[in-house]
Parts: sequence; structure tokens; C-alpha cells
Amino acid sequence: MTRVPIWHTVDEVPADLGPTAVSIGNYDGVHRGHRFVLDQLRRQAQSRSLAPVALTFWPHPRHVMGDPEATPLLTGHEDRDRLLLLAGLHGVLDLEFTLPFAQHSPEDFVRIFLVEGLGARCVVLGEDSLFGRGNSGDISTMRALGERYGFEVVTVDELGPEGAGSGRISSSAIRRALLDGEIEVANDALGRLHTVTDIVHHGFRRGRELGFPTANLGPAPSGLIPADGVYAGYLTVTEQDLSHLGTPPLAGAPATISVGTNPTFETDGAPRRTVEAYVHGAYDLDLYGDRVRLEFVALQRPTLKFDSVESLVEQMDRDVEVTRRTLASEHSLPGSTP
Repeated sequence: MTRVPIWHTVDEVPADLGPTAVSIGNYDGVHRGHRFVLDQLRRQAQSRSLAPVALTFWPHPRHVMGDPEATPLLTGHEDRDRLLLLAGLHGVLDLEFTLPFAQHSPEDFVRIFLVEGLGARCVVLGEDSLFGRGNSGDISTMRALGERYGFEVVTVDELGPEGAGSGRISSSAIRRALLDGEIEVANDALGRLHTVTDIVHHGFRRGRELGFPTANLGPAPSGLIPADGVYAGYLTVTEQDLSHLGTPPLAGAPATISVGTNPTFETDGAPRRTVEAYVHGAYDLDLYGDRVRLEFVALQRPTLKFDSVESLVEQMDRDVEVTRRTLASEHSLPGSTP
């Protein structure tokens, strides 16, 4: 059986992993700034014959220590860890963050998880890194603990929009861009297409009746839902329902994605915000129960209320054509997120 290199306790870390180089962070989005640090981690590990490992947490500490709604996450749990492994790491120690866990002193955190748990010989951090109870440990604390426990501390510059040292690419800024519908700004900072994943649910079947059957996500998909509107993007089936096994799964299929409350149609009660994708040319496609990944390329237009169903269908035809033209451009090729 293949060993999955994601561990949730130090007891799960393989005994034969060997000494490691470790970087610590929440890594929400695993954006270009994160991958710059992880690239440095891999280089430092290679030069010292160490195994590069990320130490991270779930839930996000802000969700435990504060208001979860104040920090909507760019990526879900499994997607975050998958992206970390795709950065070329030998493993991810993904620890459960709880209120008792947050009470570890800086030294206890380093001793238990870095030294005894991972056998760290090198720790790669940004200059402004904080850790331990009340974020009381800083880079000088880490250096002092490195001298005590026998590991080296290497600091890396932040990666900004114009390269190392030019500011900082932050998860917070990417969240704001997505919530403002600035998909291309967010994608540039991510270094990939923003994704949302979920199992395909049954919807109202309006799209099928209109000639545009859609794959509908559930009310709480993995990944930050961007601003309401119509987007050009791609759909990939990442896991098939048992009833669909034997059918080749879609990969990077051009799709027109709608996010919003479908204001053209009256509903009972409060309108429900939905995410749905029409795969171009797929009029009889059955994806119910499949897990799919939607990749967002560009915002095409805001959500609109139409005076008639006929006007809506005419606009949907135009939306599909705009999506085709958008995806035909060189900068929006699929496959950015394996």
C-alpha cells in the first residue's frame, strides 16, 4: 500500500523519514508567496541531505481563536494539503489546532513537534514569523531554540508582486480580490487558477429545461466562492460516483460558471446562492455524485435579472461564446491545478 505523506500526529511520522528541514505556516491558498518559501525550503533541504516537510494546522487558528466568518478560506483542508505536496515536499505534518494546543509555550512547541516529532535540523521561516502561546515566540526565539536543540534557522524574504523583497503576497489580499470578482488579480497572486470543489448535487433542473444543463455544487463547497457573476472556467471530475465508473472522467472541460441567486426566477423564502457550471456541448452529461473541481479564469459579467426566459437564454448563448473566446486566449490554458 502506498504511504500517504500527510500526518496528523507526531506518532504518524514515519520512523525512517530521517532528519528534516521544516517550514511552518497556515498556507491558506498555497499561493506564490507560500511556494517561494517552500522552494527555499527544498533548496535548503537538498543542500543538507534533509527531507523537506511543512508543518501546518487545521482548523485555521483564526477560526479557533476568533470569528470563522471573518476569515473565509481560499482552499479547503484536503485541497490545501494536496497543493503542499505538489510543491515537492516529502510530507506534511497537519496538526489539529485547538484551544489547548494554542497553549503550548514556544519552547514546548519546538521541542515536541519540530525536534522530537520531525527531527528538524533546519527551520525555514520569514523574518516576521510568530509561534507558541499568544504568538510570544519570534525569529529571535527560534534562533535561540535552534542553538539549544541543534537546528539551523534560515530566514527568507517575502515574495511580492514584483519578486522577492518587493512587498508581500498575502492570503488576505487574495480573499479581497475574489470577493470583489477580481479573478485575474487573484489568479496572478495564486500562481494558478482559483478553484472550488464539491460533490455535484441536484438543483432545480432549470438549466436542463433551458438547454444548458449544469453541474450544481452544494451550499458549502471547498474553496472561497467568488463574487456573484458569470465566469469563464474549467471543470474537472476528481472522483467519480460508483455508478459512473467506466466512463472516462472529464478533465479541463471548458465551462461557463454561474455564481449567484438566479434572480430571474422567483423562489419561496430567501433566495439561495448557488454555484453551477455548464460544460460546453454536454447536453446529456450525468455528474450527480461526482466530485468536481471548478477553475475560475475570468469574470464575464455580473448577475442580472432578465424580463423573460427568452432573454435569459439569449444571454446564456452569448455567455458561452464569450467563454470560448476567453479560454482560447494563451493566458488561460487549463491544467494549472493538477
